[in-house]
Amino acid sequence: MKKIFYRISLLLFILQSIHIAAQPIPVNENIYSKIFPLSNPSLNRINNEKNLNSFFQKLLSLKRNKTGVVSIVHIGDSHIQADYFTSVIRNKLQQFFGNSGRGLVFPYQLAQSNSPPDITSTSNTSWTFNRLAHPEIPIASGISGYCIQTNYNGASFDLYLKSNDNNPIQPFDRLKIFSGGSSSVSWKLLANNNNSPFLIKKDETDTSLFKEVDLDHSADSFSLVSIPSDSLKEFYGVSLENSTPGIIYHSIGVNGATYDSYNQATLFWQQLPALKADIYIISLGTNEAQKTGLYQNLFMQQMNLFFEKLKTASPDASILITTPADDFYKRHRPNNMLKQICTTITTYSFRHNLPLWDMYRITGAHGSAYKWLRRGLMNKDRVHFTNSGYQVQATFLCDAFGKAYDNYLKSGIN
Repeated sequence: MKKIFYRISLLLFILQSIHIAAQPIPVNENIYSKIFPLSNPSLNRINNEKNLNSFFQKLLSLKRNKTGVVSIVHIGDSHIQADYFTSVIRNKLQQFFGNSGRGLVFPYQLAQSNSPPDITSTSNTSWTFNRLAHPEIPIASGISGYCIQTNYNGASFDLYLKSNDNNPIQPFDRLKIFSGGSSSVSWKLLANNNNSPFLIKKDETDTSLFKEVDLDHSADSFSLVSIPSDSLKEFYGVSLENSTPGIIYHSIGVNGATYDSYNQATLFWQQLPALKADIYIISLGTNEAQKTGLYQNLFMQQMNLFFEKLKTASPDASILITTPADDFYKRHRPNNMLKQICTTITTYSFRHNLPLWDMYRITGAHGSAYKWLRRGLMNKDRVHFTNSGYQVQATFLCDAFGKAYDNYLKSGIN
């Protein structure tokens, strides 16, 4: 009798575990469409979603087994750099699947650029810098799309994580540090809540893309101090991770970036595989649409080269393309060029059978930017959006992603 009871209890436990693992992602269908009637919820879906099944299987396995890490890498322009958009997606997915860390960050203030609200950086010296939107500057941009460098003897900088409306503090106990310079350059890493410093040194024969440091205790800030040397010191970014199973969501956003500027950033493509992406989300096109005379065939070639490089970097990673939301051309008139850009992105995705989330059409398409501006959801520069605007857009993407994942669960393929 006890054996029967034990077997029944075990069976019930297994069935309950399977049910929990197969739990659909909560979808807030129509919530924002009621608040913001300009959106079209019937279009809020991922086209070619079945080509995300291999990625969804990894998510299901993570949810079911509660082991491992799923890596999401979101590549884009200034809409992504500010992290208002990506932080919403990161938080929602990590709340559901588990939180494996903040992911890739960069000390943007040292490059005189805007930073996500949860990142602050300071230094004891000034740095020269570049971002991949300026390939004419002879400073190679790395994995974050940025680089800072200095010859200052004893240069150091501090990076702090802080909480804000979009992000809770995400402590880390592992760092993947992407730095450059000659073999004579060494760094001392100091992390709060950790007593002993960690030495980061590169030997002459060392060809590694990054240095990984496991901390003794969780931290939410660190200092990187160069061992005194006159050699050139370069820093490209750091991935902040923890030992908890879940999702790590890396956002790589660069002000002014285009498909073509990413294509020219050789060091970026060399370092990108280190993030071990399970899926890339690509959000570009805004800056191309502010130019004149960009021909469809040329733009298609730039996209094709970009995705060839992406496949070379991560052959097994899934890809999700997004179109940008409508904006103004040169701040004054409806953006006809953006309409062409989004049509080309859509054509490319269908031609190559790549999943597409068409934010352009979902949020109202051509001419809708004026309505977003009038409702206080668009910035005064008439290209970017307010924090509230980005939250609306990100919630749309989360819902579309949730519906696609739930369709995968219902299909029985898993």
